Parts: sequence; C-alpha cells; structure tokens
Amino acid sequence: MRASLRSSLLLSWPLLACCEPHHASACDLGDAPTAVAWPVCPAVCENGGCGDRGLDAWTHREPCLRNPGSEQPICVFTDISFAGGRGISVVTTPERARYLASIPAFTDPANTRVLNPPLPGTPEAAAPRTKLYEIREVPGKGMGVVATTFIPRGSLIMANTASVMTDYRAFNELTKDQYAALQAAAASQLPVAHRSLVLNLSAHDPAAASTLPQPELVERIMAINSFDIDPLSDADPERHYSFFTLFPDIARINHDCRPNAEYLFLGPSTLAQAIHAARDIYPGEEISVSYLNPLQTRAKRAARMRETWGFDCACQACSLRGRLARESDERVEAIGWLHGELSEWSGSRAERSERDDLAMAELLVALYELERLWCLVHEGYVLAALAHNAAGSAWDAMRYARRALDWGVPMVGEEDEDMKEMAKLVESPWGHWSWRWRRERERKRQEQEEAMAKRRETEKGTAAEPGKGRRQGTVKRVEVPDGPLGYEKVREILKRNLEKYLGS
Repeated sequence: MRASLRSSLLLSWPLLACCEPHHASACDLGDAPTAVAWPVCPAVCENGGCGDRGLDAWTHREPCLRNPGSEQPICVFTDISFAGGRGISVVTTPERARYLASIPAFTDPANTRVLNPPLPGTPEAAAPRTKLYEIREVPGKGMGVVATTFIPRGSLIMANTASVMTDYRAFNELTKDQYAALQAAAASQLPVAHRSLVLNLSAHDPAAASTLPQPELVERIMAINSFDIDPLSDADPERHYSFFTLFPDIARINHDCRPNAEYLFLGPSTLAQAIHAARDIYPGEEISVSYLNPLQTRAKRAARMRETWGFDCACQACSLRGRLARESDERVEAIGWLHGELSEWSGSRAERSERDDLAMAELLVALYELERLWCLVHEGYVLAALAHNAAGSAWDAMRYARRALDWGVPMVGEEDEDMKEMAKLVESPWGHWSWRWRRERERKRQEQEEAMAKRRETEKGTAAEPGKGRRQGTVKRVEVPDGPLGYEKVREILKRNLEKYLGS
C-alpha cells in the first residue's frame, strides 16, 4: 500500500523505558531488547491511572523512547476499546496523545462502532451478511479484493479505522531500529484478532513471517501497506508532522494506474479511511486504487513503483507498448499543461480569447475520459465549469459544476474547496466570482486605457485622431510557442483522439 520516503536522524544513546510507578525499567520487545540508557516516562502511572485525563484515555502508554536533543519522549499509546473493541495504537508524543484522546473518534464511540468489516475469526465474520466484495487470491498479485456484486459509481465499498498510526516525528528523531521496535510494540498491544490481521499483511516476501525478527517484519509491513495522513486539524499541537497510518483491510486492495476506486480519509470524527467506487464495478472485477499520482508518464510511474514498493506494475495502462504508450503519455502531459493553463487566472489567460479557453476546457475533459482517470475526472469538470462561467454561459457552467459534484464528492468529500466552489456555482452562477470574469476584466482594462488616452490628449493640448490612443474592444490572442506542450501539439493530440473519443 502507499508509503513515502522517510528520513531518519541517527542519534546515539537509545532509550527504551516502561512506565511503572516511580521508576523506569528495561522492556524486551521480542527479538529486540534495548537497554535503558536514560530513563524517561511520559507520566507517573499508577494502576488506577496517570492522574492525567488525556493519557488515562489510553489503556497502554508504553514503551517510550527518547534520544538526546529530543523535546519529548515518543511512546506507544494503545486503546483496546477503540472502534467497538477493535483497538488502535499510536506511536507519538504524550502531548499529541492527549490531543488525540480529545477528538470525536475517541470521545463519541458511536462514530466508529460499525464502520469496519468484521475481523477474521470473530462471530461477526461468520454471521450472514450482504457482501460487496471478497478477499481472495488474485493471479500474479497475491491477495486482492474482488467485487461479488454490481457496485454503482460513487458507492461506499468499505471503511476502515486506523490500526497503527506512526507520528513522523519518530522517523525524524529515532533510528530505524528504534522506531521499528515501537511499531512492533504497537502491533503487539492490539487485540488478538486485530493483531493477526496486521501481521498477515504482505511484506513482499512469503518467508518474511518466519525468518525476520518481529520488529523488522512489522516495520516492513508498515512501510509497504501504510498511507500518509495529513494532520487532523489546526488544533493538533504538532500539525507540522503527518501520520504514517495503516488501514489493514484497505491495504488488501491492489494498485492500478487507472483504478476503479479511490480512498478518502474521513478525518478526526472517525480516524477512518473510506473507499468509494470511481466508476461502475462489475461482479468478478478486482477493486483497485492508485498508490501514486496517476498523472505521470509510464516511465515515471514505473520508476516510482520499483523504488517505493519494489515491483513492476502490470496494469493495462503500463502494459501499453509502442504508439499506444506514446499516445497515452502525450495525453497525460497535455492534461498537466491544460490544467495549469486553466487554473491560472492572470498572466497568459488574461490575453487568451474566450473561444480558446472553452476549447481547452472541453479538450481537458475529453483527455481525462480518454485516459480513464475516473478518480480525477472531476478536476476537469471543475475547470470546465469555471471556464464556461467566465465566458457568461451559465447553463453550461451549471452542467459541468453538477458533474463535478456528482463525480467529485465521493472522491474528495464535500469539504474539499473545489466542491464548495461548485456548490456555490450551481446555486447561483451569476453570483459566483467567476461570472463573466473575462468580460468584466476587459471592460475595466478598456476603461483604464481610455482614461489614460484622454489624459495624454489633455497633456498634449490636441485632440486625438479617431481610433487612436485606445483599443477597440478586441482581445489580443497570445500565441504559445509550439513546444512539447504548445497549442499546435495540443490540437494534434485532440485531432488524433477525436474519432476515438466520439466513438466511445
């Protein structure tokens, strides 16, 4: 699953301490015992609690690690009652653990009680229920998630609360051996069925479970299967550090550069990740997400997959060869260029004609659809809606804005800024900031030029000849150089794909 490059600051004097009444003692984490060099505890925790409401919310508050120069110790905080007894472990500082204990995911248990699929081996898993998918062996990929029924576009396929969250501070302030030991402790403190689910995830080596020490195995599972989650809110005391987060059921979903599903983090109300269908999915079809940004050329995607996840992608888009591969790369590059041009509301856009803007917007939508980028096509609809509204075409703007909402909300959520803008535009295109943007800008520009011309005429003391000293209301079109992504190149791409697009 998704991983990211992490930097480790190698420091000496490793510390591992247990939070016991009035003292710290060495802890043995399986195959990685670490001697105490500098005892540290986040609090003096008696059996009845720490006397700290924020930390008392956690059923486990140890072990802890700290290196010289670190502001705070980094500990494993576990709540085995989270999400109806499923449990969660967080590798973070005491200050951040106090903040997490205050968010709705912990203070309102009803938010998370029924979100997750049943854990394997539990009575809930054996109970009859309607299943949208099953986890089974997929040829050439190991385990995967396969649809068992028709799943309409936009449908919620699954949701999963976090199992282990690792604060990026741990990667910055601890050595790899140290944070691996904490991650192993975090997994071991989860309830038995949940712990088994985590340890059975792929480590890209069938023999790893029997040959690797437990900390190394857990670290590898986390690195391969986790997602980067942005800080939860402005109230987060350490919001400059993201969380590296494992969602074990979602981790079973395999990669495709043209996926049929997309993930969405639901925020502090649940600490859950949701998977929605990006297009209609049919029975027997494997459910997939993209581990990387799909708007890259085939060569760049392949390099990133090998570097980060250690395998070569064999999806349909990456299996293209020759002319088909080149045309796909051209479409991807054209999408990037058009997106940049249409997102710019000054500079070259101010000099282009409305006709050019509308043609570019329609081409952008067509290219998203031709590349089958269903998880991102809403971005094209957003820019098309704004282009039509700027040209004063309210009904076309509303049509594209509704498409943007229909396709975009399941992918990015209602609180996404683009979705908020589209909701405003649908409600009143005439009151939206983009309404007749170009014409209003041109009117103001002409007024300024006329005022300047009159001022010059007054200063000269003579009247200007008719038609001199002012623009006649025309917009000069800027000719973009015909480079790799110039106008002529984009027109060529459109011409080559037009028959294919209209016939689809």
